Amino acid sequence: MIMRKAWLLFALFAVQVGCTRGVPQHESSSSRADASISGTVRDAAVFASAAVAPVSEEKVLHFEWKPAQAKASEYAMSDPRDQHRVWLLRGVQPQQSYPVVVAFHGQPRRGQLPRNYAFPVTVAEVARELLESGAVAPFVLVTPVFRFEGQNWPKFDSREFVRVLSSMLAQDGISIGKLYFVGHSGAAGCGGSGLNGIESAEPSGVGFFDTCLGTGFVNTVRQLARMRVPTLIVHSVETAGFQPREPTEYESQFDFGRVYSKLGLRPGLCPEHLPSVPLRRLAYQCASNESATTRALVIDTGEGEKAHEAAVPVALRYFLTEYVGRSRP
Repeated sequence: MIMRKAWLLFALFAVQVGCTRGVPQHESSSSRADASISGTVRDAAVFASAAVAPVSEEKVLHFEWKPAQAKASEYAMSDPRDQHRVWLLRGVQPQQSYPVVVAFHGQPRRGQLPRNYAFPVTVAEVARELLESGAVAPFVLVTPVFRFEGQNWPKFDSREFVRVLSSMLAQDGISIGKLYFVGHSGAAGCGGSGLNGIESAEPSGVGFFDTCLGTGFVNTVRQLARMRVPTLIVHSVETAGFQPREPTEYESQFDFGRVYSKLGLRPGLCPEHLPSVPLRRLAYQCASNESATTRALVIDTGEGEKAHEAAVPVALRYFLTEYVGRSRP
């Protein structure tokens, strides 16, 4: 009998050790322990989904991954606090498909640590707020990061990133349903990748939140319109990237028609539901293309840099409720 008990204890220990090998660790809302998993395609492919308990509490997965062509220093992530995050928000259950929203931050300061970026915290707070109020159904939030060394989202490959993400979620018994992308400030238009060229990831919807008005932004919005991808553009102030440059970068009376008209957008009637702040008194405060797949709103969140940052939660709430909403994949 003693020998039988000893053998059972050994077997239980061996099973426990075997089940934890190669599985990403989780950070729950009640216990913020740092966790790290490899983000390479090779390592992501070995994630095996075992019996997974329902996600009753929010969990956060930390993982490191860099584009193949990027410098290691631009995506240095040895500390889990500086890694990409996948937020399994409250209500997400295993063995089901969910909408996934990937949110790109803007340009950080040179030398700033990703753990100190305000953007991931802001978007997670907005997501929780809408879930708790019942305004949206459960979804998965993803907040990738990079370190600024002169270029925004250097060499970022959205298709490769989604493949890694899909393998990670499969480990928790979750599959990607509709795929959405949003970004703020330097996430588009100011060189680099990010939302520039995001059409290659075949999104179900895209949101540009006070993003730069550069060539990458213009080309991407045009391509999304040709593909009839629902696209939301929200601007509060003139941002970097427009040539010739306005005398003041954050000019509240900037004529967005100079850019929007190049996108095939024309002023028109505003939609029934609008963001939670007033619109600016400009001709292009509400604009759209002929098919209305692309819409632009010019909101009033104040002046200058504060208005630029304040546009994030306003635009995200609107995008999540109007474009992601309560529908399931």
